[in-house]
Amino acid sequence: MKLVSVFILCIAFIAPAQGPTISAFTPKRPDASQKYLFYLHGGIVQEQGINAVSPRFGAYEYLKILDTLRSHGFHVISEARPKGTEDLDYAVKVSKQIDTLMSRGVSPENIIVVGASQGAYIAIDVARRMKNSRISYAILALCSEYALDYFLKDSVALCGNFLSIYETSDSKGSCNKLLSDKLCKTGYTEIGLRMGNGHGFIYKPYREWVLPLVQWAGGSLR
Repeated sequence: MKLVSVFILCIAFIAPAQGPTISAFTPKRPDASQKYLFYLHGGIVQEQGINAVSPRFGAYEYLKILDTLRSHGFHVISEARPKGTEDLDYAVKVSKQIDTLMSRGVSPENIIVVGASQGAYIAIDVARRMKNSRISYAILALCSEYALDYFLKDSVALCGNFLSIYETSDSKGSCNKLLSDKLCKTGYTEIGLRMGNGHGFIYKPYREWVLPLVQWAGGSLR
């Protein structure tokens, strides 16, 4: 499937040159000392666009999430996926972007892929393609019984440093069955939140998930 971008995220922020930014593309001359964070949003943004609203959980604050991650010192790479985008196709795109960063001198330790819900499916597919244990992956709200069955039906090793965050009131729970093995992993941490807002915890940049993620990924806490 050919991906046709109907939305290009390109927002200018008042920030120092070479400082944390948000873009849809990998920089031509990346600063190897920076950390590059790919944010892969939930499915509702793919269906409705950047102003997506759930009747149950309210607005998905996509742009605010990006700016919050940027404010913690990451160069954020993200775009709103066009409606109809296939997960595996997008995983190929992100994998190529990561390859580009590394070919331009960025260490795998400075690359973080954050996936929320449907974006977490893509993040896992990226990990399966990259097979690089030095890249970090944060998985938010993924592991329903369906997702566990989907990913455990084959024996493809998941390489990387993993963080799983889930909300205990959500149907998408612990990823221990998927991520706790030691094969090809440099680390695995899991956090179960008790906010009581179910799947809605990924809709906003709540401190409950942002700050543990930032600390795990080596960003700047504030």
